[in-house]
Amino acid sequence: MSGSRLRRYLSEALRLLRQRRFSTLRDKSRRMAEAMAPRISVSELEAVCAGGAPLVCVVDSAQGGGAAIAAARSAAGWREQGLGTLHIGCDPIGRITVNVTLPSERAPALSGRLDDWPVLPASVSAMEIHSLAGFTEPHAVAAWLIRAMALIQDKSVQDKTELEDGAEIPAADATADNPSSVTVHWHDHYLMCPTRHLLNAESRYCGIPDPSVCGSCLPNNAHCLDAPLRSMDILAWRGQWRQVLAGASSIRVFSPSSDELLTRVWPEISSRVVLTPHETVQIPRSEPSPAPESPLHVGVVGRIAPHKGAAQVARVARHIAETGANARITVFGTLEESAPASVVLQTGAYSAEALPTLCKEHGVNVFWFSSIWPETFSFVVHEMKAMGLPVLAYDVGAQADTLVDEDRHRVVSLDTSPEDILATLTEMRSAS
Repeated sequence: MSGSRLRRYLSEALRLLRQRRFSTLRDKSRRMAEAMAPRISVSELEAVCAGGAPLVCVVDSAQGGGAAIAAARSAAGWREQGLGTLHIGCDPIGRITVNVTLPSERAPALSGRLDDWPVLPASVSAMEIHSLAGFTEPHAVAAWLIRAMALIQDKSVQDKTELEDGAEIPAADATADNPSSVTVHWHDHYLMCPTRHLLNAESRYCGIPDPSVCGSCLPNNAHCLDAPLRSMDILAWRGQWRQVLAGASSIRVFSPSSDELLTRVWPEISSRVVLTPHETVQIPRSEPSPAPESPLHVGVVGRIAPHKGAAQVARVARHIAETGANARITVFGTLEESAPASVVLQTGAYSAEALPTLCKEHGVNVFWFSSIWPETFSFVVHEMKAMGLPVLAYDVGAQADTLVDEDRHRVVSLDTSPEDILATLTEMRSAS
């Protein structure tokens, strides 16, 4: 499957070049350059991991976005507690990568790529499973995780027996938070469907229909980016991940909507689901204070791909251009859909710290979080809220969970027309 993924990347690069989206192309080129990591042997990995420091294995195949940030922060937290981390991920074309970082160290002791899944080192006492959507062989991933979890559980039983017998366990294990555990962090919906975002072939949120519907949707669904997975039977797909979820100590979700989806698909694991939102205290509060009589200026934040509502933003922009409405849209990031330049300005890449200043400089007076899939959490929504402006979103996922109970913000149905989106944004601007 790595060959098909490489072809997909090359096709995407040509598309970006034709669209003159050079900043996005540079970002993708940087990721491909990272695929040149040196090959390392299993014996090299075993030698580094046998150094004595207990390790937490962090499994995450995300190559950017909130999942990768969360996994990196979690790994840093473990190291602060005195444990090392073994990060297992993949490069952009799906090859397995490893990174071993010892306690209190910033630079990795070993970093590179493997030809195959390794035997879990004996020094690993806990595991975190983050996004798995980047791996190219999901069956192999599931099988490896099941074996690895069994080893961790055996170690947990052994440590407990030794403790009861009066043996001393390593100090790091004694102080870390539940070190002999396996936690799944629910960043996307990949384990429910290989589309990951639960969008059907018509680019609409599917709502988790009867599996018979999935059988007719998945083979023609371009949102399943790895084409070989489109032939997957959805019940078999969910069955293999059920074994992984059943072996986990806990499944951490970041929003009530994710909890509801999980327990609907796998009701038997509901007792393992724990709702623990991400911390947002680090998001700075600010007040852009737009001029009271300024025209509608809509802020859209991020890399707005199809699942983030690129088509919806473009349709509203065309409606503004066609009707001559006194309104503008600034995308702080990029929009992956053609839209009239007279209405839409794209800033390209930005830093999160600079976002409040950028929004103030551009005169934004209302935000639109245009994502059309049920987000598991969204730092962007929380950043928008922290800037004190009204936020519009669709009534699905964590975005609705975050906004639905606050009067100044609005949620609308996914089938809301461009005319009604514009009318709602205008109303929100007038009321703020």
